[in-house]
Amino acid sequence: MKTKLVMAMCAALLASSAAMAAQSDDQSGGTVQTTKTVTTTVQHVNGADTTWYKEGGVVPTEYRDNRYVVQHWQTEHLNEPAQGSHWVRGDNGDYLLVDESSGAITSIIHQH
Repeated sequence: MKTKLVMAMCAALLASSAAMAAQSDDQSGGTVQTTKTVTTTVQHVNGADTTWYKEGGVVPTEYRDNRYVVQHWQTEHLNEPAQGSHWVRGDNGDYLLVDESSGAITSIIHQH
């Protein structure tokens, strides 16, 4: 009697597993796609990226986004930017005066 009960339970378990597998295959169309996304992070240690982090260098596109632009330069004790320029906050707290059209750095104020 116990053997029949155990066999019936095993058969029920196998049937439910097969049904779940078939259901998941039907929902995904039988094909599984995996996508790997790679994110590159550039860290500028103390603003020392020699390729662009200097007067005359051109800031990367990421720094031209409004989230880096200093909107209230007066509260940061910065001089008024010249026409066509704006202040940008670097990732290390420095302030960069950037030409809006070219992205060239015209001045850097280091924060310590």
